[in-house]
Amino acid sequence: MIIENGNGLMPNNRMYVRSNTGGDTNSWKMIFGDEARKVNPLFDVNVSRNNLILESIQSNDWSKYNEFEAKQHPAWYEEVDEKQVPNKIYYGNLIESKLKALQEAKMSGDQSVVKSWENNLQEAIKDFKNAPGIVPYVIGLNSNADLAATYGVEEPDGSYFNSPYNSALVNSQGKFEDNMWYDNPIFKEDTELKTHVENLVEGTFPTSKDPKEPAKPTVNTTDTDTDTSSFDIQAAFLRKLTNIQQAIKPNIQDVMDKYKYA
Repeated sequence: MIIENGNGLMPNNRMYVRSNTGGDTNSWKMIFGDEARKVNPLFDVNVSRNNLILESIQSNDWSKYNEFEAKQHPAWYEEVDEKQVPNKIYYGNLIESKLKALQEAKMSGDQSVVKSWENNLQEAIKDFKNAPGIVPYVIGLNSNADLAATYGVEEPDGSYFNSPYNSALVNSQGKFEDNMWYDNPIFKEDTELKTHVENLVEGTFPTSKDPKEPAKPTVNTTDTDTDTSSFDIQAAFLRKLTNIQQAIKPNIQDVMDKYKYA
């Protein structure tokens, strides 16, 4: 897909790589298709996600995007009225990032930025309250009774602390079990694509045909350097996601600009 914004054409099915050869380490190249898949076996996950974000902004309907993300990050979503919606774990993560940004804004002394982040935080807390799912432990929000009362939210109880949701993997990657890149849901739905990508990356990345190793490396779903040999897909995705989702319904021009320079 190629989307046109006010500044020209913005390809949505590309990634940039930096060459590790020659003297110019700032030389970047835009790559597509199989060339990109060889660098990042989960390139198609990125393309699908990016397309759905842009389609959702244009239609103001995030249902397809949420369905896709619920498969990628099942611990961050709940089904409500036969639709997937972000749950309290999702918004708890978002609130933690906003609290950090607010603290940095206060340290900068810029009161206009502080006010903006305070409003942004209150919006996320409102979403947190209305979201379905178990109440998580969120540092700075409900990590003690006084904070919970200040923000008008529930405290987590034993049902959270004794549940599968209380794990670093859920918090950082939105899933209950670690997996290999070729176990991604997109390949379960398209086995031909999985075979094609595995053939492209065999000998460079692990494939389902390789003997199983105790460790389970994953790959990055974001634009990456060619000299990087192993990647963490969901952690990197979370970093990029927090940059584009100041709210679940971002301004279309803001997203266009972010993807132009991503």
